[in-house]
Formats: sequence, C-alpha cells, structure tokens
Amino acid sequence: MKAKTDTVFWNLVCLSPSSKSYKMGLLDGLRLCLFMPCLKRRLSIASLFLLAFILLGACSSTPKMFVDSPLFGEHVFTTVDSEVARYYLDSYLQGEFSNRELDERISGLYRQYRNTIPSRDELKGISQQYSVDFASLFLADLLLKNECNKKLNNSFTHQMESPTIAGLNISSYKLLFVPGWDYAESGHLTGADFNAPRAMATKLGIENYLVELPPTGSVEQNAEYLATDIIHHGRAGKGIILAGASSAGPAIHLALAELLSEKERRAVKAWFNIGGILQGSPLIDYYQQWPHSWFFNFAVWDQGWDKQAIVSMGTGRSRSRFSRLRIESELLIINYLGIPLSGQLSKFSIGKYPLLKPEGPNDGLTLLTDAIAPNSMTIVALGSDHYFAEDPEIDKKTIVLLALVITYLEKGITSC
Repeated sequence: MKAKTDTVFWNLVCLSPSSKSYKMGLLDGLRLCLFMPCLKRRLSIASLFLLAFILLGACSSTPKMFVDSPLFGEHVFTTVDSEVARYYLDSYLQGEFSNRELDERISGLYRQYRNTIPSRDELKGISQQYSVDFASLFLADLLLKNECNKKLNNSFTHQMESPTIAGLNISSYKLLFVPGWDYAESGHLTGADFNAPRAMATKLGIENYLVELPPTGSVEQNAEYLATDIIHHGRAGKGIILAGASSAGPAIHLALAELLSEKERRAVKAWFNIGGILQGSPLIDYYQQWPHSWFFNFAVWDQGWDKQAIVSMGTGRSRSRFSRLRIESELLIINYLGIPLSGQLSKFSIGKYPLLKPEGPNDGLTLLTDAIAPNSMTIVALGSDHYFAEDPEIDKKTIVLLALVITYLEKGITSC
C-alpha cells in the first residue's frame, strides 16, 4: 500500500506557507529537500534558501480544542479546529444535547442530506459555516449511515479482529496492483510500489502482478499502459481485481470507462480505490500560481519530469475528465477513504492540509469528496490522511480489504 503516496513531487512542491513560524517553516523547507533520499540531484543551499523565502507566507494558527470520545467503534483523542466541532463530537454524536440552537442547526443539516452526500461545493459551504473538522465528521457520519457502507465497515472491523482468507475461492482471481507516482525510484521508501502487500498476497497464494506504468507518466499515458495489461491478463479467464492508490486512481477510471471495449472490461470484476485523486489535487493548481510556480518549474526541471504529466493531475483536467467518464458494466468499486481531523495529520500532510483547508475537508492532497468513485461503497478510515503507509497496520488492512472484495464478489454483490 502507498504511504507518502506521491513521494518527491508532493513533498517538494507542497511546502506549507502556513507554518507556525517563519523560522520553523524555513527549517521545515530545508529539511524536506536535504533529507529526501530519492532526489536525483541535491538542490544547492542557495536554491533551498530561495525556495524557502519564496514559499513561506504569513503565519497562521488554528484553534485547538481537545476531544475525547468514542466514534464509529474507535476512541478519538485529539484536537479539533473549533468549539462547534468539539461539541458535535463530544456531545451531539454521543446523544447529549445541551445547546438547543446548535442542536437544531445540526439536525437541519441531517434533514437536508438525509439520503445523499454533500457535493464538493456544499461541503465547502458547511466548512465555512461551521468548521472543516465539523464538515469532515459530518461527511464521515453520513457515509456510515448508508446501509451498504455500514455493513461493509462492520465486516471490515470484524475481519481485522480475525483476518483470514480461508474458504475464499482465491484461485478464480488475479490481483493487479497499480502503482503510484515515481514508484520505480522511490517506491521502496514510500510504498508506492505496493511491495509489502504484494509479498503478503503472494504468501497467501493470491496470484498478483504489478502494472508497470511509466513511473512519472500522465494520467492518459498510465491509462493506456493499464488497459494493455488488463487485456493481456484478461485472456487467462480469471477475474481481475484492481488495487490502485492516489495518482493511480484517475488512470484506472479512464482505462475502465474509455479505453476498454465492453468485452475487455468484463474481465475486471472489482476496483479497490485507495485514496485515488479522481478529480485531481488542488495543490497542483496552487503551484501553478506565482510565486509558487517558480519552484514548481524548478523542481520539474531538476527532476527531469514532464510538466504536463503533473498538470494532468490538477483539478482542471481531472474534473473535466471525471465528468465525462461512465463505466457501463457490473463492477464492484470500494473506496478506502482517509478522513483526518486537523489534530490527526501525519508529518507528510501537516504542511499541505492548510493549503486545501479553504476548499473544505481534505486528506492533505485532495478534497475528500473528490476521492469517492461513482457507484461505489466506502470504507471510512477515520484519523488517516492521504499517506496511508503511516498506519502501522495498513498492509494487514490491505489483505483484509482484498478478502472482503472477494467475499462480496462470491456473493454476487457489486453495488449498493
């Protein structure tokens, strides 16, 4: 499973201008560049200082309210960004109502979104009216109130207590791992090459392969490579399960919706979408603007990357692409969605999350609703952000999720 999913690119271009202080931000910027072991060339000290001066902006602070409550079968002890988020978690969701005005406003939101999930813009509006942590918790609760999601998440929790693939017809399937950005050079450090879950799958006797995408290719290039691999593996007659994270997500979506014929697509039985940036990352858009574009262009030149390959994962092209894609086949799609609170960010998201915060709930790389595939079910990973490999149990969870996918397929469940 991927962790710091998109590696060098994301860590270089996503230095935060909202660091706690100018000095700490400068040191953080230098540290990111000096200690990235997969850089092809070290940046000069002068360039690093210039980088830090350009990217560090005004200091900002986020209110921190402590919360300590059970939530969705787990205990949450962290901080949130507002008093309303604290009240929502510690009181409202626990069935304790002591603020009549706020209780009625929150209940009104539930009446409004009784049978649906807020859109990106609606969730942004909720964030502005209440707070980002409130909106994140509200989205998580809505997702888990969906009956299909509730059953899936309960099954996941149960299997985590006693993981097994005994009795599953694993010989009827082959698993294709679709790797993330720069997996060839940095995958052993980031998990982008899926090395650990591939080894676990092999040990369990599950036939699996890594799709050898261009390591820093565009969404369109990667989709073409993936489509070719699907056609090749589909000839064996086994059902194909796709597992892809982060930048692999939009390539999988494009390949399934447009590059495969109906017959070729029929070989794919399931898609496991792990934090896929299906509608792009606003961070890419952010770093197209001056003065941030200066370092973005420098980093692209320094690494020898194709700028347009990176831009293909921005929101402009990604949302346009997403809006036209339709998968016209019976296909089980399960999202694994990290939903972090502001006090639960990993070291790889803590500088990126504030840049996306004005747009609403995010995982440190993409907006939460933009990582949900159409016609899918969702496992909610509350407390995780985009960089799943920071979770010490993530490899175990990958196999448990695979077992769940096969269980659903064997039962003929492909949609909610």
